[in-house]
Amino acid sequence: MEEPTGGTGDRRPGGRPRDVGIDERVRGAVRDSLVEVGWDRTTLRGVATRAGVSRPAISRRWPSKGHLVLDAILGSVPDLDRFRGVDRAGWIRAVAAGSFELFDRADVRAAVPGLLAILRDHDDIRDALWQGFTGPASAMLGTLDDPAAGAPDPDEARADAEAVIVLAAGAALISSLVVSDGNRPGVIDRVRRALDRALLSEDAPPASVT
Repeated sequence: MEEPTGGTGDRRPGGRPRDVGIDERVRGAVRDSLVEVGWDRTTLRGVATRAGVSRPAISRRWPSKGHLVLDAILGSVPDLDRFRGVDRAGWIRAVAAGSFELFDRADVRAAVPGLLAILRDHDDIRDALWQGFTGPASAMLGTLDDPAAGAPDPDEARADAEAVIVLAAGAALISSLVVSDGNRPGVIDRVRRALDRALLSEDAPPASVT
């Protein structure tokens, strides 16, 4: 988000180290509140009470409820561990798996209605989310070789990566809202296969589906 939230080196303007324990308590309180009372009834005052901190302590760290909720459910930086050591097929699997896992979470599903409105109305939050979370994962695809296609063109690889992320995240969002639990495994399987066919060359082995 707009302010670093991790690490012991974070400091406030006065020079004192930032108490990251407060950050984690607040994030946890947000997630619990979303699951228990939903987006509309999750308030900064209520989160402060749950976390045992003051309302000003929250306002100093996050400029709005939207910033706070996004940070609580996504973290301040993307988790790229699932992409370590993968090839292009593995990258697709990681994007698809990460997208469906995210929208399967109860706190994320509770936050979706409010976050959609926030992202629609606030360019700064939307741009920060796109650049901060799509950018690093997209950049990784350009470093992965496809033996059948040769070295990737960085610009083409990034465009492909962004398209796959949008398709996977969109499919995961819609499936979490409208697809019945019994049908979800089959839908997820088909989405992953479709992404494989869209991005991988014909000679490359398809990503396995589990």
